[in-house]
Amino acid sequence: MSIFVTGDIHASYDIAKLSESCFDTAGLTKDDYVIICGDFGLVWNNSASEQYWLRWLDARPFTTLFVDGNHEGFSLLNSLPETTWNGGAVHQVATSVLHLKRGQLFNIDGQTWMMTSAL
Repeated sequence: MSIFVTGDIHASYDIAKLSESCFDTAGLTKDDYVIICGDFGLVWNNSASEQYWLRWLDARPFTTLFVDGNHEGFSLLNSLPETTWNGGAVHQVATSVLHLKRGQLFNIDGQTWMMTSAL
């Protein structure tokens, strides 16, 4: 298992950092995680562009986890189905795209992670 941590992607503005031209994904599986620390931006208004990029992320060979930042559509985000993942509450955005709710503790590869965000 591998865990990668990055910052803001601001929807389609900086999502290229997760493409093969910038990020070697060879050998990764859905048991590998990319954690985006704030300003994910792909849960805003449910536009066709957002849906395209969410499908694109869902098809990547890793699982995308994100903590919300100040550039999120909180009304839409908070309306998504909530479930428990690795001990903490998440919103299920897509099959392999999860919003890690603030203040939750998650067990990832035997380590405890607390998710928070400064706004």
